[in-house]
Parts: sequence; structure tokens; C-alpha cells
Amino acid sequence: MCNLQLDPKELLYKSPFKNPLLTHISLTLVSKRPKTSMAKSNKKSNKLSDVPKSKDVIKEKTASLLYFEQVGFRQLLWPFVIIMILGAVLYARCIPYGYVLDDKIVITENAYTKQGVKGLGKIFTTESFEGYFKEQRNLIQGGRYRPLSIATFAIEHSISPNNNRLSHTVNILLYILCGFLIYRLLLFFYPHRRNWWMTIPFVVTILYMAHPIHVEAVANIKGRDEILALLFGAISIYYAIRSIRAKSPIILLILMGLTYYLGVLSKENILSFLGVVPVLLYLFHRSDYKKIGSIFLILLAITIGYLVQRYVIIGFLIDSAPVTDVMNNPFVDMSSGERLATIMYTLGKYLLLIIFPHPLTHDYYPYQIPIMNWAKPSVWLSLLTYLGLTIYAVLRYRKQPHISFGWIFFLATIFLVSNLVISVGTFMNERFAFIPSLGILWMVIHLLMENGKQWIKPVLALGLCGVLFAGYSGKTFTRVPVWENAMTLNRAAVKVSTNSARANSFMGTALFNQYRVESDPIEKKRLLDEADIYIKRSLDIIPDYTSANVMAAGVAAENFRMKPDMDLLLLEFEKVVLQTPGIKYIDEYIPYYIDDSRYQGKILDFYARIGEQLRQQGDYRWALHHLAKGNKVDPNHPGIRKGIAATYRSMGDEAKARQFD
Repeated sequence: MCNLQLDPKELLYKSPFKNPLLTHISLTLVSKRPKTSMAKSNKKSNKLSDVPKSKDVIKEKTASLLYFEQVGFRQLLWPFVIIMILGAVLYARCIPYGYVLDDKIVITENAYTKQGVKGLGKIFTTESFEGYFKEQRNLIQGGRYRPLSIATFAIEHSISPNNNRLSHTVNILLYILCGFLIYRLLLFFYPHRRNWWMTIPFVVTILYMAHPIHVEAVANIKGRDEILALLFGAISIYYAIRSIRAKSPIILLILMGLTYYLGVLSKENILSFLGVVPVLLYLFHRSDYKKIGSIFLILLAITIGYLVQRYVIIGFLIDSAPVTDVMNNPFVDMSSGERLATIMYTLGKYLLLIIFPHPLTHDYYPYQIPIMNWAKPSVWLSLLTYLGLTIYAVLRYRKQPHISFGWIFFLATIFLVSNLVISVGTFMNERFAFIPSLGILWMVIHLLMENGKQWIKPVLALGLCGVLFAGYSGKTFTRVPVWENAMTLNRAAVKVSTNSARANSFMGTALFNQYRVESDPIEKKRLLDEADIYIKRSLDIIPDYTSANVMAAGVAAENFRMKPDMDLLLLEFEKVVLQTPGIKYIDEYIPYYIDDSRYQGKILDFYARIGEQLRQQGDYRWALHHLAKGNKVDPNHPGIRKGIAATYRSMGDEAKARQFD
């Protein structure tokens, strides 16, 4: 029998933390003390009239695992200062960096963005890349409708056109604000302590801020859609939690709905918060189920409204037309088994990179991620890991709600970008882990600092967290300069993404662009030769990759300018045409030399040759296209006439074939 002399009044009213679980334990211990001990105890311990007698009050306090105490400005000041300094130290260097990758699509070459605030109407009522392509192009299954970040770029353009410094600064400030919100939200799940620097909320927050997998979202201006999505998603969770205990929650619920809506306008994966928010409240606030249901219904109504809005604007939710370009659908040539195995492999890679973020790259396009099958051990290891953690989260949600919710949060937010439902245009991307990584970090740190008390001392656990912080921040500090310009970005990418056709093509393009502005003849030749190496490497991976073939034609033309050799030029052009026969560059380039008597015969033979090869491939349209080019120059060329006749005959048009016999 326990003989502890505990005063429930003391615990309930004088504890600086007002821990409901501690209160419950204290009352249980007091009720089980023997009468002899009770008689000898201080009389104050028997004054239970000072303790609330209502069972409902005690039940309410023990039902919720959330901490609703008011957190004052002084309690938040120093954590916020450290979060702000950390964000500035890690990312301030990227402020002068230029525009890279998709920045041209949403900023520098987007017609609506360049209209400033006048373009906001078009930004919110059109598919997100229409401002760049001048028309809606359904390049991926789900389309793109993420107007909010583009709207902020338009506003910045009105303030200061093409000001990359302003845009980078805004990204950093928004990221710091995300850190503030994450810390404040985590305080709902742990009692306040004076030594806040040793608490789980603070440790999780600074590890999140320092994590190198977030560099792409912060240092690349276009990554603002990820930052805004997390920002507004976190605010919606904050208002949802606050509304649970509010006497008049209407305003809080309105703010929750509004910020959730702004989150999905930033990026579609915030739709997962439709499930995330109610599950969080169910796991940590085990009462007020009607209020939780009301919150779910509000989020559901906004979700339906957003989906209707999206459908009206872009014309579909999931485009039924097949995407056949491997660069926009990397699974196009895979079997269903290979597709699922490859997705399972990438899901395992996400977990690995969140825990151990090395090596990092912005390019996971075909075939940096190899085509996988179910005979690969890594695929099964990933599947078993996901199944094991999911089963654990379901079975232990009452005793380990922090662990369970961390995993659920990760699963929910990674799901929409996992390729399981729709193809997102690439195998994976580090920026896709920007939001889901928070769930994994919360799981790991809670396990280490809370559950790990059984095996390791708190000081040692904190030391291990310090090692993680040093590793993450060090990696981030060295990763940020990669995003300075196209050359630094592509140099870093090809070192890691050696099997990506896109990374090699982009590197070749960057070298080619530098070649064009270089004045030193020796350096120009070196740059062109290096560009040729990367372009050929890209075509070795995907022979019919259009962008790489265009660059191959451009490199061949520049080599011809340096050393005129028409046979070599036409040989390179022939390789390109047979892979991608519709490249306009070659059609526009050859006419410059077609009238030159030194080259005309070779060019006509080139047209006849590629026309016949395309006919044999069954590509009659492009065979006739190139044969017609030659026929226009010399209607009597025997090889060209023969090729046209053979092509029409293959098409079953004997009448036209006889016209060229």
C-alpha cells in the first residue's frame, strides 16, 4: 500500500504546469492511503472541499491531452529570437541569388505576373502555368492551380519589377514565420517549462528550421507555394485547437476555414488537412466530439467548394487524357507492378532523406530513380517499414498519441505527392517533403527525449539532438549556395543525379549558354565540348528526349561554325531527326545553306535518307514533311521522288504514289 502524503489541492492549484495526468494520479494515491496514515497527516490534506467536487470537471481535465494555458509574450520571446536568427544565418546568403528553374514560369516569363496587381484576376481564374505558355497545357494529370504564391509574385512585381532580392527576402521571412508557428503549435502538446531550450517543442522546431531538405523550398523563389501552404495550414490548426475551448468559437472557426482555404490555394496537398485536423483533435482532446465533428464539416464544405472552383477554372480534377511524355509522366512505359514498386521505393527514400539528408539533389527525373520491381529487397524494406509504423500508430494511438499523430501527419501530407493517386510529373522531389518532414521529426524527437528516458539520460538525448542539429545546419549551410544560379545548381545536380536525363541536359544547356557569351576562343571551345558530353549522356539515358535533341542540334551547328564540315553536321542532324523528327531548329537552320552549291547535293541526299528511314519506322507524317522540303528545292531528285512514292504507297494511297514514280 502506498504511503505517499500528497495534497491534491496543492497539486491541482499550486502546480506551475497544472498537469491533468499528475492531478489524476495524486487523487488516486490519496484515496488509497490507509486510514492510519490519513489520521496522522496534516489536517489540510483532508480539506477536499477546496478541490472541485464535480466528476465532470475532473473527467474533462483528464480527457484532454492538450495544454490550453495562456502562453505569454515573455515565454515566447527568446525562442522566437533564436528561430529568427537561425533562419537568417542559414538563408540570408541567398538574398542576392538569381532566378533559376521554374522561376521563369511563375515570375520572369509569366505574362500575368508581369502585369503586377492588374494580373491578379487572371492568376486566380486560370491554370497556374497559362501565364507562361499563353494557353492552358495539361502537362500532368492533376493540372496546376496554385494561384496564391503567383499572386504574391505579381504584387512584388508591382512594388519592384524583377527584384530577386525582394522575393528571396520574403521567402526567408515566411520560412521564419513557419518556424514561429510550429513552435507555438507544439506548445499545445507539452507542459510549459522554464528551461524551454530543453523541451521537445523547441528541439523539433530548430531541427525543422535547420533541415537541409527544405533548402529547395526556401532558396528557390518558386518554392514559396510550399512555404505558404505550411504557413496557412499551421494557422488553421492553431485556430481549430483554440476553438475547442472557446465559449464563442464562431470567429475562430471562420479564421480556421479561411486559412485552410488559403492553404489549398497555395498548394493542393493541404487538402490532406481535411483529415489531419480532426484526427489531431481526436487523439489529443478526447472529448467535445460534437465540436470536432463541426470542425470536420466546415473543412469538408471548404474542400468541396475549392474542388468545384478548381474544376470550373481548369476543366477537370484529374485529366483523363493519358500523359505520354516521360518527363511529365515517368511511369508511362512501366507495368503496374513496376509502377507500384518504384513508388514504394521512393517513399522509402523520402524517409531516409528526412532522417539522413545526404546526398541531396533537386533532380529525380528519369532515370535517377531506377525502374524498380518486387524482386528488389529495398522495395520490400520500404513496404514493411510503412506497414509496421502504420500498425504501431493505429494500435498505440491512445498510449502514444504523439508518435501516432506524427506518423499520420507524414502519411497524410506525403500521400497526394506520392504518385499513388495521380502522377505528379516526376518520381519524387525534396520540396515535396517540406511539410511531411515535420511529422517524422516530431516522432523521432519525442521517441528520443520522452520515450527514450527508459534507456538514456535526458542529457544524452539532448546531446544526440545537438549532433543532429549540427549535422543538419552544416549541410544546409553548404547546400544553400548551390541555388545561386543555373550553373552552380546544375553542377551540383549532375554530381548526384548522374542517371537523370534532365539533369545532364540542363547542365549541357547551362554550358551552352555560357559558351554563347564567352569571348575567349579557347574557352568557348572547351565549354562547347563539355556541353556536348552532357547532352550525349542525356540522350544515352532517353534517346527521344526532345530538349536534349534540340541542344544536340545546336551544339552540332556551333561546331560547324567553328569548323565547317557538312557531312559531320548532317550526320548529327540525322541522329536528332530520327529520334525527334519535329524539331523546328533544323528546319530553320538548313535553308541557310541549301542554295550553296557546295552543300546542296549533300542536303538533298540528307532529306532523301531521313525520309526513307522515317518511312521504315512507320512515321509517314514526318517522312513526307522532310521529303517535301527536299522536293521543293529539287523536284527531280530521284531519291526524294522515290521516297515520296514509297511513303504514299505505304499509306495505301496508290494514286499519289504513281505521281512520283
